[in-house]
Amino acid sequence: MLRPSSLSSHLRRRVCVRQQEAVLLQLQPQRRQKSTQVRVIITRDLPEGQKRGIYAGEVHHVAAGYARNYIIPQKYGVYATERNFERTGVVDPDIAASEEEELEEEDSEELKAADLLRKYLRNKQLKIKRNVDPNNPTMCHPGHVSASNLRDKLSKQLLIDLEDHELIHIRSEPVPGLEDLEDGEIAGILLKDESASTEGDGIVQMKPESDGADEASQVKKCDVKIKQLGEYLAKITLAGGFAVPLKFKVERR
Repeated sequence: MLRPSSLSSHLRRRVCVRQQEAVLLQLQPQRRQKSTQVRVIITRDLPEGQKRGIYAGEVHHVAAGYARNYIIPQKYGVYATERNFERTGVVDPDIAASEEEELEEEDSEELKAADLLRKYLRNKQLKIKRNVDPNNPTMCHPGHVSASNLRDKLSKQLLIDLEDHELIHIRSEPVPGLEDLEDGEIAGILLKDESASTEGDGIVQMKPESDGADEASQVKKCDVKIKQLGEYLAKITLAGGFAVPLKFKVERR
């Protein structure tokens, strides 16, 4: 047990320590609380919109107090809820960005698949034999070569089984010296026939015929029938509208 004199000294020391702690706390920089932010849909131009860069039809993150005390009560905007996006007709930029990223990833995978098939077919040519007309040895008789025949031959000769949505389209005119043409020249031939653009090295991407049309309606089945011997070029249309060249030769049996 402490004596009264010792107790007094002890209390003075404690008070001194407390005072020192208080001074240290005052000297420490005060931490500002981070203001909570909320997302709002701006429905009317703000008077100070140009200064803040906030305009009608946009979605912004703002301080919760700014939204609660000014934007919402003054009818300059509404909270960015799913219902309010539907009501105002404004597209949620977060969802739009996510969907765009998914589409880009999907297109990338489809392009990779097309490029893989292009490289596999690059130095290959289907051989299809037909009987010919005795009076015209350059013409098939009987029979012809159709997209269906190419699909079957592709499966048997090169072991490539196409999906139902992967279509073959035949270029009706023969292409002499097809084996000696470069990838860019072959892609150029395909580009002459339809509205398309090139993607990568020798890959063609078909452009939609009209806005809003689905992919199935954009690509029609091929009704071309080859009846003359020679070298021909076809294209295999894959998902995403990507098309790769397919070389084939119709020979005398």
